Amino acid sequence: MLTLVTGLVLAGLTACGEEQDAPPAEETAAPSPSQDTALIENGRAIVEMQCATCHAIGVEDDSPRSDAPPLRTVLADYDPDALADDFREGIHVGHPDMPDFKLGPKGTDSVLAYLVSIQERAGEG
Repeated sequence: MLTLVTGLVLAGLTACGEEQDAPPAEETAAPSPSQDTALIENGRAIVEMQCATCHAIGVEDDSPRSDAPPLRTVLADYDPDALADDFREGIHVGHPDMPDFKLGPKGTDSVLAYLVSIQERAGEG
């Protein structure tokens, strides 16, 4: 199940194209609220471009593909740190038409920040 979920999350992110640069050293410390907002906004932009064809990317929308879970549910069964490691390593998971991902450190942090920000809480949905 985790492999499928990871693959589905990763599917939409590959076409992102170029790997994003790592943040400068001063940005690797605990992010300020404005940095958190910027990461979340950047992550949403990435998933809008790369994931929305298959996955629901918001807090209430339906996935265009019935076999693609809404991104707001993917962290229910998958550890965000493990998912970030998979992103960083460019692991190909999931079904054959899932693309490979090269998000780079900043892109990975952005996508994970966005995913965390939209996750359903127990009893929601």
